[in-house]
Amino acid sequence: MKRLRGLFSKAVFVLILISIVPVVIIAYHVMGVDSRILKNEILQKQQTVASRLASVARAHINRKAQLFSIFVDLHTDFGGHEFINEKDLRYLLARNPSIVSLSVLNPRGVRILSAGKPVMAGTAAYAKILPEIVRTCVQQRDEFISDVYPADENLFALMAFPMRQHLGDRQVSGILVAEMNLKEMGESLSQSYPLDMNAIIATARGEIISYNGAPDGLAEGTQPEMEAKVRAINEQLGSNRSGEVVLPNGDKVLVAVSNLNVPRWRVYVDQPANVAAQLFVESTFNSMWDVLVLVLAMLAFVVVVSYWVIKPITRPLERLREAAVKQRENDDFVVRKEDVEIPNNEIGELAAAFVDMSAALHTRRQELIRAQTELAQVNQALEKRVEERTRELKTASKELVKAERLAAIGQMASIISHEIRNPLAVISNATRLIKMLVRSPDPKLIKQFGIIDAEIKQANSIISEVLGYARTRDLILTTVDLNSYLRELLLAYPFIPGIKLKEELDPESVRIKVDAEEIKQAIRNIVSNAIEAMPTGGTLTVGTKVGRRVVCIYIADQGTGITDDVRKKMFAPFFTTKARGTGLGLAVVGKAISRHKGKLFINSVPGKGSCFQIYLKIYRKPGDTNYGEAS
Repeated sequence: MKRLRGLFSKAVFVLILISIVPVVIIAYHVMGVDSRILKNEILQKQQTVASRLASVARAHINRKAQLFSIFVDLHTDFGGHEFINEKDLRYLLARNPSIVSLSVLNPRGVRILSAGKPVMAGTAAYAKILPEIVRTCVQQRDEFISDVYPADENLFALMAFPMRQHLGDRQVSGILVAEMNLKEMGESLSQSYPLDMNAIIATARGEIISYNGAPDGLAEGTQPEMEAKVRAINEQLGSNRSGEVVLPNGDKVLVAVSNLNVPRWRVYVDQPANVAAQLFVESTFNSMWDVLVLVLAMLAFVVVVSYWVIKPITRPLERLREAAVKQRENDDFVVRKEDVEIPNNEIGELAAAFVDMSAALHTRRQELIRAQTELAQVNQALEKRVEERTRELKTASKELVKAERLAAIGQMASIISHEIRNPLAVISNATRLIKMLVRSPDPKLIKQFGIIDAEIKQANSIISEVLGYARTRDLILTTVDLNSYLRELLLAYPFIPGIKLKEELDPESVRIKVDAEEIKQAIRNIVSNAIEAMPTGGTLTVGTKVGRRVVCIYIADQGTGITDDVRKKMFAPFFTTKARGTGLGLAVVGKAISRHKGKLFINSVPGKGSCFQIYLKIYRKPGDTNYGEAS
């Protein structure tokens, strides 16, 4: 009991001392709340209001600027025509009632097009700012926003934007000038003005644009009193954004300022300086009651808690908490008995259990880390081995398939060359000899000789096609004019009766760097297939379409079309749907386009026809001096 009484008395004494410190601090805080602190809080609130009003005005201007920027970008060559016309201007006027007039100027500032009823254009003020518009939009390639000017009991502003011929060009080809009625911005501001503060928006020269309580949010006519107020604020604040200002009439106000860089406007929010004193008095009286309640609560807390001897309990718990924090922040930390206080009670038992638990956790964690490290190493080795084996298997499979295919084709080509072409040569020579020996051949015999010659030519053609696909030679690249190249190819092709050739060559002929013979054979094979797809005749269309980097050669027919099943296998070697044929025609086409790093696309509608599109890289366009030389 003596121990308890001693601890209790000490706890009461210590807690009373501790309680005095917060009371003194709170009392000092209550008494130390002065007008300067309240003034800073008021100025911060006014600064927030000023920033919000600036954001409202800036948002309105940014929306209009974004509208014009998008409008200008959409009327480059990306928008379908190269420049804005009067129809575009009238459309923009009709869709935006706040736009009074629109004008398009050339880079020297001379008006080209206009729409609407201008308010400022043509005046001396407009002539004065025109050089600044040209300098900002053409030289600096930036947008321009003027100061406001009154007209017809409204406020207006000029906005100018650089225009380019092509999307992404740096060179400015024109200027779009818009006259904006600021009534819509005034309505937005009038809804944002605070009820308990005065707010003014003015230009860099001090001209009043808007203020709290203005009709429709915009100033009507000149406001001498407000302009004098703005001048006094600018002179006294200088570069500061907030502070106390003495007005020309002697009144003191707290002012916060926010700037709009584009356009160069300023927002002023003020209220009387005595507001801080009033809040100080109210805060002081309210805080006195708070202090009294706090002191009474603290005394009750000291009496109750001290009865239970707080300090002997909190000290071991604090040591235990510190050890737990170290354990949390450092996984390798192990709590020892020296790190905690272990009294002879339940708290001591808790501390001892915590020490044992920390040691056990450390041991388990080390074992887990070792197991995870070993598992990660094993997984990494297995993954690496699987990836290597998979990659080797894929490579080996591809090489094996390719080697077997090429070997089969090469072997077949060799057999055809040696075992078939030589007998064909013998047959051809024998046929010529028989013709020479027969003095008066029978017409039927002559017909049979013709059939033999035709079949020998067909067989030799098949042999040449197979050998051409099987043998791979290096590309012999030459630069050719595409339109001339296609005209010569089509002129030399033997079109059968009933086939009508239609040329749709792009007027802009480009040069391509290709193996002329290999591409010619590919195009002839496509043309041959297109003609065979129109047994009753039709129109064969051959054309080109020039892009920025590539050119498209398209060959379209009005034949039977290609089914989905055939399209899946049509480029496979030796696949054919004809009664006679090797099935290597389109395989040669695909091989040639692939060797030239081109692309081949097919559009086909069964019963209506097919269109083959070959895309090749442009080597040089007309007028270019070095395009494609580095590639």
